[in-house]
Amino acid sequence: MEDKFKYLAKYSLFKKIKNKWFIIANIIVLIIVIGLVNIDSIVKFFGGDFNNELKINVIDNTNYYNDIKTGLEGVSAYLSNSKVTIKKVDNLKKQKQKLKDTDDILLVINKDENVFNAQFITDSYVDMTKYASIVSALNSVKEKIALQNSNIDKNELSKISKPINIKRSYVNQEKTEKEENSRNVLSVLSMVIVLPCFMLIVFLVQMIGAEINEEKQTRGMEIIIGNVSAKTHFFSKILASNLFVLLQGGLLVLYVLVGLLIRKTSMASSSLLVQNASSNFDFKMIFDTLTSGGVVNKLGYVIPLIIILLVLSFLAYSLLAGILASMTTNMENYQQLQTPLMVISVIGYYLIFLSTAFPGSLFIKIISCVPLISITLAPSLLLSGEISVNVIIIAIILIGALDYLLIKYGLKIYKVGILNYSESNLWKKMFKAVKEK
Repeated sequence: MEDKFKYLAKYSLFKKIKNKWFIIANIIVLIIVIGLVNIDSIVKFFGGDFNNELKINVIDNTNYYNDIKTGLEGVSAYLSNSKVTIKKVDNLKKQKQKLKDTDDILLVINKDENVFNAQFITDSYVDMTKYASIVSALNSVKEKIALQNSNIDKNELSKISKPINIKRSYVNQEKTEKEENSRNVLSVLSMVIVLPCFMLIVFLVQMIGAEINEEKQTRGMEIIIGNVSAKTHFFSKILASNLFVLLQGGLLVLYVLVGLLIRKTSMASSSLLVQNASSNFDFKMIFDTLTSGGVVNKLGYVIPLIIILLVLSFLAYSLLAGILASMTTNMENYQQLQTPLMVISVIGYYLIFLSTAFPGSLFIKIISCVPLISITLAPSLLLSGEISVNVIIIAIILIGALDYLLIKYGLKIYKVGILNYSESNLWKKMFKAVKEK
């Protein structure tokens, strides 16, 4: 019996791995992942308006040009252009003619009762980021000049202009600002990490259902069950499918590492423009932030707990998929039955976003323990500090209990459904099988 189990599991696993579509799909996924990791460098490589120098020409009728220029120099931090140049010009008619077929911006500054006003002139439309950044800079300059022109004492003016000094402190002496920053970083990263898990769950459920229904439709199931028990067939499918999904997950991690390696190499050998773009995604800075916050030291026990939850959840989804597939007679019926599973997994993913809007929500914390939902929700809440280790342990116990019940009663349903080709009285047969000892 053990040899047959190994043979079926091995056959099912290698059937998936040796499939040419598995190789083709992984080559495509590798290219896509590398592209996503290096998407900013790719965008910069093909060029665009962000590679062009942005010229802001100013016609000043107020004698405030130096203040305005200083204020406008700060907008470069919010724009993707490689360089921003500010220049004082005159002759409005001539400057309007120069704007034709360019992305240059012309500002005409005139005095009024509110210190000054501005006319924003371009040849064509301008994106909202540029417009908002320049308008914000001009408003800041206007406020500064208005204060300087008032009769406020210089010392008082200095107090008004000086930014507030904020010291972060905590009643709980164990809390630190570095740890808070680390948790904020993790809350963002966790949402990125959870998405591949959700995709693998969908892949796992689809794969088990397709394989079992294929064997039923070709009548190959009768030959298989005639030589091995339904129990052996059931668990061989579960084992092979989970091993395949874990292999696919490992390959995804490998693809990300390859993408990061290429990113690091390109940063070392590329132009300054691409290096500046890549610096926005400074992974070393993220790692240093997590290390300084003491989060890295806690990963020694956090990661094993998440892995246990991941494995048990994958097992639960695969058991349910196998049971549902045995009850159906074709793939169309299975698609309808698997819809509730997909909806359940999506609930956890959406609750991650709600948890940021409702921090400390008791409802979301309780839902994070619910089996099948916990896999997408609990890791994110744990990494962001919304729940403690005790909560994820409860989630592990509950998903383990669900796995036990699915194995104990699901196998009975599988034995009845696997050779059933009729939809009449199917549910009645299932309930009867569950009640049998």
